Amino acid sequence: MKPGNSEAEAERLLIQRARRGSPEALADLVQMHSPRIYNWSLGILKSHVEAEDNTQNVLCKMYLNLDTFKGYSRLSTWLYRVTINAALMEKRRSRPYLAEFGASKPDTPGNCVPDIRDRHADPEQQYVAKELLARALLGLQPSLAQLFMRHKGEGWTQRELADKMGISVAALKAHIFRARERMLARLRLC
Repeated sequence: MKPGNSEAEAERLLIQRARRGSPEALADLVQMHSPRIYNWSLGILKSHVEAEDNTQNVLCKMYLNLDTFKGYSRLSTWLYRVTINAALMEKRRSRPYLAEFGASKPDTPGNCVPDIRDRHADPEQQYVAKELLARALLGLQPSLAQLFMRHKGEGWTQRELADKMGISVAALKAHIFRARERMLARLRLC
């Protein structure tokens, strides 16, 4: 068995047991993924309290929707998408409307209605970007997908990742390059 596959296999077995109603398996999944979910949430929400709330919400969603998880990717990939979506929705709900007031061009004297532009990204573009990322990640080996998500999604530095993997920064850069190339190749096939 390849290194990293034992972790994926252990996770798959935990998911099966949790689906059958094992509270211990569910607790193990929660313990395994809570720190990542919290870190992803904190990266977006910038508040420990909001990140904790979002983590709890995501874990509830995991519990309620574990039967719908198809297993085409790692559970962490699925949870990443759920976490980011939930955090962005919370951010939209809790923050005042962000608008840019430009110079107004009154049609008539006394008309002071400013031009308002929404700074949020187009929801359709966000959805397409998320779907493309999910498709691209499906084409990677789990170890490369995890490496890529830690670097780009969780914000790990190259030095931190290299130390964690026990390799040089140059070797890590080669791994990241390989992940990007494979993701691009996968997207070209879509």
